[in-house]
Amino acid sequence: MTKALRSEYLVLLFSILLVAGYNQSLWQGLLDTHSEFSLHNALFLASCAVFLTALFNIIFSLLAVKNLLKPLLIIIVICSALTSFFMDSYGVMIDASMLQNVVETDSSEAFELVSFSFVVHLLLWGLLPAWIIYKIDIQHSTFLRQATINIFSILMSILAIGLIAAFFYQDYASTFRNHREFRSLINPTNYIHAIDKTIRNQFEQAKIEIVPISQKVSFGAIASNKKHRTITIFVAGETARAQEFHLDGYDRNTTPLLETHNSLINFTHVSSCGTATATSLPCMFSKFSRDNYDNDKGHGYESLLDVVAATGTDVLWRDNNSGCKGVCDRVKQENVVHLNIPEFCNDKECFDEVLLNNLQQIVSTSDHDLFIVLHQKGSHGPAYYQRVPEVFEKFTPVCQTSELQDCTEQEIINAYDNTILYTDYFLDKVIGFLKAQSDQTNTAMIYVSDHGESLGEKNMYLHGAPYFMAPDEQIHVPMLMWLSDSFVSDYQIDRSCLVAKMDSTLSHDNLFHSVLGMLNIISTENYQAELDIFDSCKSNKA
Repeated sequence: MTKALRSEYLVLLFSILLVAGYNQSLWQGLLDTHSEFSLHNALFLASCAVFLTALFNIIFSLLAVKNLLKPLLIIIVICSALTSFFMDSYGVMIDASMLQNVVETDSSEAFELVSFSFVVHLLLWGLLPAWIIYKIDIQHSTFLRQATINIFSILMSILAIGLIAAFFYQDYASTFRNHREFRSLINPTNYIHAIDKTIRNQFEQAKIEIVPISQKVSFGAIASNKKHRTITIFVAGETARAQEFHLDGYDRNTTPLLETHNSLINFTHVSSCGTATATSLPCMFSKFSRDNYDNDKGHGYESLLDVVAATGTDVLWRDNNSGCKGVCDRVKQENVVHLNIPEFCNDKECFDEVLLNNLQQIVSTSDHDLFIVLHQKGSHGPAYYQRVPEVFEKFTPVCQTSELQDCTEQEIINAYDNTILYTDYFLDKVIGFLKAQSDQTNTAMIYVSDHGESLGEKNMYLHGAPYFMAPDEQIHVPMLMWLSDSFVSDYQIDRSCLVAKMDSTLSHDNLFHSVLGMLNIISTENYQAELDIFDSCKSNKA
């Protein structure tokens, strides 16, 4: 007969297991910041192991209740295995914004992350320990005795933490003050805190009534007196980083077609509002600047699209991604992700060209001004190779898997660069489509990516790093405009003035106000001229 394991011993052993087996990214970060060998550094790192063990022991001792402890530990070990895989494989950090991005990711994007390595890791570090915990016979004492034992265990853990603080307080204060990202690497407290914050945010957002900002909106004199109707296409890029655009100085020619358009205006120093779509996309279309933006404001206020629609303009959101994150909730929207059009789609997904399908029919059947948003799949990883038709695999060899750790750095870059080459092709087609309408229509295109991407720099992959420590690769994004001659004439825009601003420091903060300025939409309570790129580039601001 197998001897039962006392619950307090199981909690302590489980805490040690979490510290030793599921926090590789944290240990790597601590080792990197204390790489100089000394007795003090060695003792500090040892104290970190004791500190975390004591912390976890406190948490699980509080929950060491009969009929609760075993299922709780099983859930925690499986979730911790999932978390450790993504942190260790892609260098991501787990916080509320990352969790929100995961929750709002569609099924096709999620399945790209299910690889052989993922399954093996989940089996060895998740399901196997979960099965062992399930099979363990846990010995619980009477309620009063067990409570006494748990309290004693907690007090001993608090004492250990107190002793560590007495000897190493300065080291902890310095390390975690200068490297706040470490807090997002402590597994499992990182995702437990993220889940708690996300749930609270969801409840708070459910109570929010949308604040209207489109009540006092009208066209100014320029737009009211223009000769032709206007078609504006706003391309919301996905995961494109400016460093990979030849237009922005990249040594590879990833933008050969865009560079044939002499009237293209390319802004070279643009930063994103966030590092993940769930944050950046609503922020891009919000009236709030990044410093004043939060999820409540992003989801609690009408967006740029509501303001444009209030002028009588027909607004359409076309999506080849995972949705508009609330931005398009009150305007017409089309999801083209699952269209079965052989010309543009395969058995896995549709390429971005599908966003142009039947667009001519939409333009021809409307007599109003049009504002169309095309939300790309773009360069979303890790399966970059799936984002492009085979004909666009110019840069080879290509990483042909979502397990980026199995590819060389150059193979990853090649696969990613091909997505930029395809975006170049797609944007060229958008411009070609608008040029075909330009005889009797004012046409314009704005393109800007929601955030960038890490391709292995600093051992980081993908995106979603906390903004305060996000690398430039994740926040420096491409932004460009194309305006037809009739648009420039009708809206009295000085193109040379815009060209002179191409190297100005800009961000997503400028988008809301610049679109209003570009289209001469008067929204007194929401418009900030200092953030409008067009404000000083119009001969008549009325």
